[in-house]
Amino acid sequence: MAELGVFGVGVATVDPESRSVGNNGATVCTTSLAFNRSYQDKDGNWQKEPCFLRVQMWGPRGQRMAELVKKGTPVYVAGYLKQDSWEDDQGNKKTAYSITLKDFQVCERNGKKNGNTSPPANTNAGAVSNVPETNDDLPF
Repeated sequence: MAELGVFGVGVATVDPESRSVGNNGATVCTTSLAFNRSYQDKDGNWQKEPCFLRVQMWGPRGQRMAELVKKGTPVYVAGYLKQDSWEDDQGNKKTAYSITLKDFQVCERNGKKNGNTSPPANTNAGAVSNVPETNDDLPF
């Protein structure tokens, strides 16, 4: 099955929860992120359409995410979309979508550094560190 890649910036709606699962004690961090889609309605007014998705990150990066991300933190995420299906107690079919993260990076909110004048610590594993600084560096 092919993975559907997901990249974007969302805002944590709850503090992340980290826990050990399975016999091997693998660590998973889960939280919920709000993503907004902006669009103009038929009258030309700008509207925001929110989308709330559960996200999860495994292993040491998940532990790091639990340490760095709090409710209200903007987070750049890179991962893949996951669909879960099940039947509830009444036999109704249910479906939920989530994002399994491969990487993340804490972002600044509106250019503010929360009173800190030093640059933010690099919180990712390098996947987003190759983002060009100017449009001249883009390959298209």
